[in-house]
Amino acid sequence: MTLFRQIIIMICVSFLTLFIATFLVSTDSMRDYLDEQLSSHAQDAATSLGIAISAEISEGDIASLEVYTNAMFDSGYYKEISITDIDNKELFRKSRPIVIETVPAWFVNVFTLQPPLEEATVEDGWQTVGTIKVVSYPGFAYEKLWENTLNKIKVYLSVIIVILFITASALERLLKPLIAIRKQADAICHREFPVIDIKPKTIEFRLLVTALNTMSKKLKNIFSEQAKLTEELQKQAFQDGLTGLPNRSIFIKQLKYFCDSKNKANEGCLVIMQLNDLVQINNEYGHIRANDLLKKLADLLNTSSEFHSNSLVARLSGSEFALLLKSISPKVIEALGEKLQHELGMISKSLEFEDEDIAHIGMVTSHADQTMSELLSEADLALRLAQQKGINAYHLSDQKQSKGVQTQGADEWHAIIIEAIEKDWFQLYFQKTVDTDNITEFQEVMLRLNHEEQVISAGIFIPMADHLKITRFIDRWVIDKIIKQILSGSQTFYCINLSRDTLQDPAFPIWMKEQVKLLTRQQQKQVVIEVPEYNVIKALDEYKNLLFILDAYGCQFSIDHFGIGFASMSYLQDIKIDYIKVHGSYASNIKGSNDIVNYMRQIISTAHNMDIKIIAEGIETEEDLKTLKAMNLDYYQGYYIGRPGPEEL
Repeated sequence: MTLFRQIIIMICVSFLTLFIATFLVSTDSMRDYLDEQLSSHAQDAATSLGIAISAEISEGDIASLEVYTNAMFDSGYYKEISITDIDNKELFRKSRPIVIETVPAWFVNVFTLQPPLEEATVEDGWQTVGTIKVVSYPGFAYEKLWENTLNKIKVYLSVIIVILFITASALERLLKPLIAIRKQADAICHREFPVIDIKPKTIEFRLLVTALNTMSKKLKNIFSEQAKLTEELQKQAFQDGLTGLPNRSIFIKQLKYFCDSKNKANEGCLVIMQLNDLVQINNEYGHIRANDLLKKLADLLNTSSEFHSNSLVARLSGSEFALLLKSISPKVIEALGEKLQHELGMISKSLEFEDEDIAHIGMVTSHADQTMSELLSEADLALRLAQQKGINAYHLSDQKQSKGVQTQGADEWHAIIIEAIEKDWFQLYFQKTVDTDNITEFQEVMLRLNHEEQVISAGIFIPMADHLKITRFIDRWVIDKIIKQILSGSQTFYCINLSRDTLQDPAFPIWMKEQVKLLTRQQQKQVVIEVPEYNVIKALDEYKNLLFILDAYGCQFSIDHFGIGFASMSYLQDIKIDYIKVHGSYASNIKGSNDIVNYMRQIISTAHNMDIKIIAEGIETEEDLKTLKAMNLDYYQGYYIGRPGPEEL
């Protein structure tokens, strides 16, 4: 209960207590006064009637006696009048029942009036001839007492309403800083650090607001500095200073993780680009022009990678760059080679080099049975062949083309995917994520496509769906199936991955909200929405909009493949997420990699301070799991934990 309500209730209780006490005392006093008035009234009536009928009693004239008595009794002010003679023989009696229609019965029962019996002797000369007894009728007294009570209630109610209004207005102004303080505390818990602009007049509140504002600023600085430290640590260990690209160290580690993941999803392409003679360019055009060339080549590869999810660009040495494209079709690779060759010529012209021939490109397709050494050797051979072809030439070495539907064209793929959605050819696979006690936290949802008696992995058809801009329909199919499973009684927590195509679909947040509304609050917590960090950065506004629309519901949010690029961690302060899943290349063979360990520890510390849980993916050995558990991560995922399967593990 709020302080405002408590104060109002206390005031109401105080006034109610005061009213009851005052009411009881004043009503009791009023009742005593009315009893005295009834007594006086009855005594006066008995005396006056005795004087009037003394002769009639002496003479025994009962008829006249009744006339006098009725005349007085009919006035309505008496409950009972009786007359007796000297021998105590009753000569006449008249009485009426107490009937009070204007006063509630409970009031009469609680505040009972006891009109006394008053007597007067009747004398004829010096001789006593009889006695008159009179009891006043209390009805009018009850009405007076009730009227007095109603007036008191009206006055008290009016007074308390006025006082409560004044008090509420004053309290609202007085407690306004507390409301702002509560909102500030809630915001801090959600990794927001606002400053209260209100300057309370109350000294205690003013000091409290000042202290909290100071704390909020310091916490913001602490989190910002910690995020910057994490970024700086990552840059120092894994980033090329000139181009801002990942360096050879982190690229080789991620390439090894890619090659060691034995599944069809890692069938992609490795591109090696090498400048012809960087030393000669430096000598002939100077360091500034040479650096401009290196930056332009980095921008070219970055731009080319934007259209392919989970791709990786790196500078391997002074004159050598690499681009790893995951799950890409051969036709797209050919188009990429032609584009890179054309752009190299444009870069040469923009820098006004005399010789247009500035670099060559070796391209090699990868496959599941290939080691990293084999892939690098084949890429190097493709580069040497490209250098023999001509100006800015590229060479594509396709050692093992995929068979079957992977060779289909774009139109055929479009038809296959749309038909698969309509006819439920997709099959859900699940890979578990566990805590330190090996208890499953949630199941990550994966897809397979059943087509022409083949089971095709998502790494093959999802890139084509991305290219065709139809991934949003696949995502909706998955969400619809998971929602139905939860509604059917499943207690499993599901992690659902969203593509950038889905994030950038303006209709998706509203559609997703309608789906989530079908679930209870507890069931909504079973939905974990996961988006790769690369897509979050590229569509940050759309991601924020999705979080805003789903904020009122119980869904949880996760960022996948965290740390694969060099995005600033400061964006985490602007969004409310529950999990960070660190890219598998950091977890794989982590023991002995001091740079990786230090970076991981910094990520864990920063995330935990932001109340975000950390997941390590790509765990494939017991040694990796032991090393990661010693680093205080929250959850773990990988082939060593559990392979994806068609049924929940």
